[in-house]
Amino acid sequence: MMPDLPEQKGFLEQEANQFFEESFSGFLIADEKNRIIRSNKRVSAWLGISPEEIKSKKISDILSIGSKIYFETHLSPLLKMQGYFEEILVELNGAAGKRLKILINAKESASKEDGLKLIYYTLVEASDRVQFEQNLQHGKSRAEKELEAERENVILREQLIAVLGHDLRNPLGAISMTVGLLERSIKDERQKKLLQILKRSSYRMNELIGNVMDFARTRLGEGIVISPREIDLKPVLEHVVEELKFLFPDRKITVDIALPEPIHCDADRIAQLASNLLANALTHGNPQSPVSFTASNETNKLELSVANDGEPIPESLQAILFTPFKREGNRPSKNGLGLGLYIADQIAKAHGANLSFTSNEEETRFIFAMEC
Repeated sequence: MMPDLPEQKGFLEQEANQFFEESFSGFLIADEKNRIIRSNKRVSAWLGISPEEIKSKKISDILSIGSKIYFETHLSPLLKMQGYFEEILVELNGAAGKRLKILINAKESASKEDGLKLIYYTLVEASDRVQFEQNLQHGKSRAEKELEAERENVILREQLIAVLGHDLRNPLGAISMTVGLLERSIKDERQKKLLQILKRSSYRMNELIGNVMDFARTRLGEGIVISPREIDLKPVLEHVVEELKFLFPDRKITVDIALPEPIHCDADRIAQLASNLLANALTHGNPQSPVSFTASNETNKLELSVANDGEPIPESLQAILFTPFKREGNRPSKNGLGLGLYIADQIAKAHGANLSFTSNEEETRFIFAMEC
């Protein structure tokens, strides 16, 4: 490689000197005692004094009181110990008493032949960056406070739902008991039909309250609580079917229950699941076709199945079918809060089981499957 010609060296030195003076960053060269030997125009502009006035000042002399103390107690010892430091935020005593936020870097040079050691400082103006970081931190803090406030509001609303659902049970129980007493004493057929409507409405209200309370528990983190034990599930499910037949006297339910062995489960919760699935099928299925309910525990697996004829579940709804408060907007019936299937799915999960469905032009079928 050919050596640089003298005129090339002169040109490079001139360019380097111009870069030093005209850079948007501040440059300082100091001796071992941190006395400034040379500075560029950027530093002079920040401080509002000439390069000659800057000479012989110590680095700490151009800093604010707080930064001066930090420099003497931390940065100077750090520089002596490791020979450099990087991106430390300090304040300069700027022109007209203005405090200027600066990121400062420092590096010691190797000792010269004459034993002289220099320190090179690079200064970058950081006011905009600091303001941005402060705004970002303020925005983050405000967002966290708003999120916490919203979280508290959600918890309060769900606690209110749970308390309201619990307190509604008492007057509803009194209504149901009164209806039961009146059924045994009233003979008039028209009045009996009115009592049946009232009894059906009470049952529906009780079901809705139960679903709302279960939903509130799951949202508060408690989840569906189960108390499993060995039990003959057949009479429990038969009772559920009879209740639904009473509530839907004009509908036919075909039943096939084959449960020869006791099942380890929470019978009340399984009954609730079966009731929700049957009510869903009776509500949304073809009123001219029967609803099929089967239960079996062959091959150590409990399987409940509810099927109905009617329009298939739209594809847009299938992905969110077990999501709370999602109802079939394009179907005739819009009864309820959309919690029945969600609660049934949560009951299945609490048992370590699976609730699935298929839906096509022939039928819609929900299947609960649990290992026994």
